[in-house]
Amino acid sequence: MLGSTLVAATGCGGSTSSGGNSGGTAGTAGTTGETPENVAGDYTVGLTNISNSCPTMADGWTDGAMTEGVDFLITQKGVAISAETMGNPALYFLLLLGANEFTGEIHGSHFVLTNHGNKEYTYDACSYTIDAVVEGDLDGDAITGTLTYTPIIKESPDCEGYTCQAAQTFTGIRPPT
Repeated sequence: MLGSTLVAATGCGGSTSSGGNSGGTAGTAGTTGETPENVAGDYTVGLTNISNSCPTMADGWTDGAMTEGVDFLITQKGVAISAETMGNPALYFLLLLGANEFTGEIHGSHFVLTNHGNKEYTYDACSYTIDAVVEGDLDGDAITGTLTYTPIIKESPDCEGYTCQAAQTFTGIRPPT
């Protein structure tokens, strides 16, 4: 199910922005003096498809479809966090985005991680890459939030009017420390 969920996002014509989403930047604890929650850990995550406005992935997307058992490893240094998918789901992120690593920050118990995909796609005469943004909250040993896939369109008149987005909710748990 994960394969059809993630790989299907490859045909999404999208946003006319030329830059990436603001998913946070990697920082250090010393830059803000902030002491965020400890989100580091090896999570087992479940994903549920919630919305898709991308016309070219309509055949591979089913609202409500679920994928269980996705391994998601988060590491942390101060507010700076990074994460990667593990096992078979990592292959899907590699196929879809060109990488299975995410970077971002945590502030308090809220975190944002971004994978600025480097794999290029075309839809008609428009070319784009896909950003995947994980935005969530930590509550004890559980994380919940949304994973959003957004095409990042190259500036071109051929891309005028291409906008779409696909989203999944997630819930995950790490073994207690």
